[in-house]
Amino acid sequence: MIKNVKGLVLRSVKYSESDKLVTILTEEGKLFFKARGIRSITSKNAAGCAAFVYSEFILEQRGDKCFLRKAIPLYSTLRAGASLTALAVASYLAELSEDTARDAETGKMVLRLLMNALYLLAKEDRPVEWIKAVFEMRLLAANGLMPRLEVCSSCGKEAEAFPSVFFRLTEGDLVCSDCVSSADSGLVRISREVVALCRRSIESTEERAYALKVPQGTLKDFARFSEKYLINQLERKYATLDFYHQIRHLPGDTAKTKEEQNESI
Repeated sequence: MIKNVKGLVLRSVKYSESDKLVTILTEEGKLFFKARGIRSITSKNAAGCAAFVYSEFILEQRGDKCFLRKAIPLYSTLRAGASLTALAVASYLAELSEDTARDAETGKMVLRLLMNALYLLAKEDRPVEWIKAVFEMRLLAANGLMPRLEVCSSCGKEAEAFPSVFFRLTEGDLVCSDCVSSADSGLVRISREVVALCRRSIESTEERAYALKVPQGTLKDFARFSEKYLINQLERKYATLDFYHQIRHLPGDTAKTKEEQNESI
């Protein structure tokens, strides 16, 4: 059976001396196929199967296996010469997307989130730390893991009534300082400003969420919280995230320089 699909290349890995296994994200979810001969310098399909390229694919289904016939690149989401930090974040977001786009319903939402985030990374007018954090929070919400941030889960008092509260990473809810106990586990203290920012990053439209103006200190606290909550909820480690943390403070990286030059976003 022959089928035509459009999708974003999440990754392609060497399979043999001349072949690769390619993973793409479409509005129907993830697809995997074997691209034969794609590692050859004469391959006409190599450009369409490069990471972060949105392409049209002609695929042949044979039983439970899928093979590439043709890949037509439509556009690349990241420009040539992108900073190492931007590439690291893009790889991390792609790995998250592959991990969470489990079916057609989530595939469409995750593809939209990823395409928008990659577009912003390519523009380089927003700190990569901010793009990463907003993506993490919205991805969790799209997968039914939205944190409960309105009130204390024990007494019901609004979070805004306290300068800071405790967040339970496993349960995904808040506990105020009056109600926290030694029996609570996985606690992190977050400020009232971070609570408000988390809610706005999820409840706003994507365009408005990424355009929020936030002091640099609050941004860093928000980024640390979003990452901790995501890792706790998905219960796995990501090699691409480890790589991002290893290289994000390297001297001379343009993404780091732009971020440090801005006191607020």
